[in-house]
Amino acid sequence: MREQLAAYAAGATSEGMTLLIASHLTYCPECRRAVAEYEAVSGALFMGEQKDPLVAAPSLEACMTALDADGPAVAEPVAVPHTPLPLPIRHAVGAAIDDLPWKFRMPGLHECTLDGYEGEHVSLMRIRPGVGVFDHTHEGEEATLVLSGAMEDGGTVYRRGDVALNDHNDDHHPKIVGDEVCYCLIVMTGHLRFTGPVSRALNLFTR
Repeated sequence: MREQLAAYAAGATSEGMTLLIASHLTYCPECRRAVAEYEAVSGALFMGEQKDPLVAAPSLEACMTALDADGPAVAEPVAVPHTPLPLPIRHAVGAAIDDLPWKFRMPGLHECTLDGYEGEHVSLMRIRPGVGVFDHTHEGEEATLVLSGAMEDGGTVYRRGDVALNDHNDDHHPKIVGDEVCYCLIVMTGHLRFTGPVSRALNLFTR
């Protein structure tokens, strides 16, 4: 995840991943601090480049040492009750969660696709407890941010604010655990490919 945070701090993430990471940061003080550190390092290196070329710019190691000593102050997010959607997602969708155009995908699972993310499939999922997604892998990358409830995948339980990262190396079967409806934000590049003995037929509908 640190690689994605560094790219976010440098403004190098895609629009979908920018939305996902900005939303994740509302839950995670440690990651907010990491992003602030990356931004401070980038700023220090940039300022070094603007000075007299005969004066050496501060090294990355020196910048990181300084950051480890104190660390930049990071503002805490303002909690907003009665919705699982953090502020960046609320701004992106522009509607209350119950007013979104949810589409039936399978029993217990509904999806709301977010438009305008070129080269990415960005969507919100609403999944009932006990529901699992068929075994599948990916031709690209998939990032899932849990907004409420809990999701088990590969022996790890992801809860509110956690991010699961998967790619073509993963063949997985995420399932919603606990007794709370799970809302999550998914950002995916490339196609999803079902791998189960029965679910492989669904690949005809995922292109």
